[in-house]
Amino acid sequence: MGNALIPLIFLLMDDEDDRRFLESVYLDYHRLMYAQALRITRNPQAAEDAVSDSLIALTKKISVLRGLECNKLRSYVVITVRHTAISQLNRKKRERIDGDVAIEDLAGQGHVDDRLLEQAGVERIRDAIRSLSAREKDLMMMRYFREMTDEEIAAETGLKPVSVRVHLSRARKNLARLLGGKEELP
Repeated sequence: MGNALIPLIFLLMDDEDDRRFLESVYLDYHRLMYAQALRITRNPQAAEDAVSDSLIALTKKISVLRGLECNKLRSYVVITVRHTAISQLNRKKRERIDGDVAIEDLAGQGHVDDRLLEQAGVERIRDAIRSLSAREKDLMMMRYFREMTDEEIAAETGLKPVSVRVHLSRARKNLARLLGGKEELP
């Protein structure tokens, strides 16, 4: 959703007052929104996408936005852009996880025990990770590639944090077993 679609978002709004209000918010805070998104994404196009997606999210909250004082409105807009940009980054990371590049990154960035890397090699690790169950693979990727905490993984998967720990422990044991190692991964 590039900058060219932003006027289209406004045109799709039925209520003229809501459209004017959102246009005003956009004109007042576009630079701030873009700067915040760029700081997170470090990519101009991704930043514009985050701003556009944020505007779409803000259209759903116009009644809330109208009731906010200027400084609270500014904070609400900044937080919305920040969360949108972070969500986009996480989504891109998840998309990479399915590819070989992500598995090579996982193996090459020291997230897996270095002794097992030396013993097994990247190819064997890639094959071992692929042979894990979908849940185990997802949890391992969230923990070691996306560097998520138990609580973050729990929120994303719907599991309880204690269940996340149990599943990760089993996944590490299964991966170590598949790689022929006796030790559990960290």
